[in-house]
Amino acid sequence: MITRRTLLGAGLGVGLGAGLGVSSSSALLARAFAASGGPLPLPAAADTLGQGEFALFSASDLNFQTLIALGGAGINSQVGEVITAVMQANAAPGGASYQSLYDAMVATANRLLEAADDAAARKRTVTARDRYLRAAQYYNQALFWVLGTSTPDAEESVYRAMEDALAQSAMRQVPRWERVEIPYAKAKIPAWFVRAPGATGRRPTVIMNNGSDGQNVDMLPQGASAALARGWHVLLFEGPGQGRMLFVDEVPFTPDWHEVVSPIVDDLQSRSDVDPKKIALIGVSFGGLLVIRAGAHEHRLAAIVSDPGSVNDYDAFPEVLHEVAQGDESTVNQAWADLVVPGSDASQLFSLKKRLEIFSTDALHEARAGKVPSNWYELSRRIQEFTLGDLATKVTSPTLVVDYELEAFYPGQAKTLFDQLTTKTKDYVRFTTVEGAQYHDAPVGSQWHGEVVMDWLDQHVS
Repeated sequence: MITRRTLLGAGLGVGLGAGLGVSSSSALLARAFAASGGPLPLPAAADTLGQGEFALFSASDLNFQTLIALGGAGINSQVGEVITAVMQANAAPGGASYQSLYDAMVATANRLLEAADDAAARKRTVTARDRYLRAAQYYNQALFWVLGTSTPDAEESVYRAMEDALAQSAMRQVPRWERVEIPYAKAKIPAWFVRAPGATGRRPTVIMNNGSDGQNVDMLPQGASAALARGWHVLLFEGPGQGRMLFVDEVPFTPDWHEVVSPIVDDLQSRSDVDPKKIALIGVSFGGLLVIRAGAHEHRLAAIVSDPGSVNDYDAFPEVLHEVAQGDESTVNQAWADLVVPGSDASQLFSLKKRLEIFSTDALHEARAGKVPSNWYELSRRIQEFTLGDLATKVTSPTLVVDYELEAFYPGQAKTLFDQLTTKTKDYVRFTTVEGAQYHDAPVGSQWHGEVVMDWLDQHVS
């Protein structure tokens, strides 16, 4: 109902293959193409091909989140492990559910963690590194579903298991990842500085800004690996409402995102291995809006990527919830308790917990107690602060706005953002079904996505 995962339900039945340009073939044309080294013409029957399906589960929210794990194959997951977990979840009594997929992902992560420990004990460093990384990804998958299980209060412990596995992998990476803490208000922003292999001197660096429900391990297939392969350093961080700052420190999201990004830029500019004039910022999912809010104030950024572009997070919530939010606090919260919560099914209740826990400490505590956050009056007004207004006109950095075919969380908002931007250099790119990079954040099109985004950054920064 509310999360980007659930909202993609309408799109998950259609997939790869639409829009292929086909032409009739002939032996002469085929020989001509083959001789020139160009692409072969498609056979005549190719024009009957339809769209395929990316369907691991019939439930759209289970399906989309698991596609993210599958899309990271070769980077932070393995196809066989993901499919095995899917089969285990589907085979559980009663079929696939939040509980059965959570159980399958935890079991997979536990097995890999034990295998990684064994490899480490045997001095099999590369094997241990990769197994720890995959364990972190599967704990990450379990973390997403924990509020929908019988143990919603396990959120922090699952996060810590994921974080520990990632740290074990990080210390075995080449170069070894550097753990840094960046001052922010009364807290610290936890981050990883990841050096490009073989890079020397001052290098361009990209800050990877996650969204509302992803983790650092997610950022590897969503751009970090592509950046490292091109000689860019990468800064992974968890700001307010994200990762450790949410699950351990209990600090919710803030709309004042420049207060998060500017200290990170300060830190990077102080380093001897970073080119201070070549620091870029990529915002993924909800981060696509956050980086524009930051860029309106922070003008030292060499480039910004809003992925996908968006202008108003509140518009991603169903209109009926906007209507319920009208009135004084007592009226709003009474209608919420009497109409919305009792009228929601299990998937909608899970979505409400998951989507709202990031905006206030009270909502986080209620969700961990297995309850739907109760103060919709306060939450709805907080969410309305996450909009752009006229901030897009204040961005001066070169900006790439990303859009997706079958984008269901922020449909149409990327083009709106692009039109609002007044910076001298701006570009718009739309990923499609032809490339297998459709849906919000191209869950199974990470390689193509990374190539396009990093080529743009190389052109405008590096």
